[in-house]
Amino acid sequence: MKNIKYVQTADQEIRALDSTLTKSTVVVNENNIHKKINFSTEVDSLAYIRLTEYSLNSLTYETSSKFDEFSVFSEIYYKNGWNAYIDGELQPYTNVNYILRGMEIPKGEHIIKFTFEPSVIKTGNTISLISYALMLLISISWFFYYKKK
Repeated sequence: MKNIKYVQTADQEIRALDSTLTKSTVVVNENNIHKKINFSTEVDSLAYIRLTEYSLNSLTYETSSKFDEFSVFSEIYYKNGWNAYIDGELQPYTNVNYILRGMEIPKGEHIIKFTFEPSVIKTGNTISLISYALMLLISISWFFYYKKK
């Protein structure tokens, strides 16, 4: 992106999209970000982002650029469960253009991975594992109790 247009409300964000060239400018609601977005206004004509792997709960991109970039991904922003990693390290991403995801990408070559890892699933797996262990423990205890009798 070459430019960022900051707005204050969701209504302003939708209205701004009517008059914004979204190929070069991204619209960001200031209330959705914790800090100003940093990126270079210089353009690397050889920079690229390629989708290399796609599944229901994971997206992997390869990227290369000579400058720090801010990129908009064509997937819908959903904060509950999706995590973004650059070269294996958890990184923040933000809601842009009202419905899409945007992310700061440092210069150089990187692997970006979006993974769906909702905490509800982790909690459910933990509860299932504990329940299974308790059921097994109770069954074994019951077996030895009646065997002694």
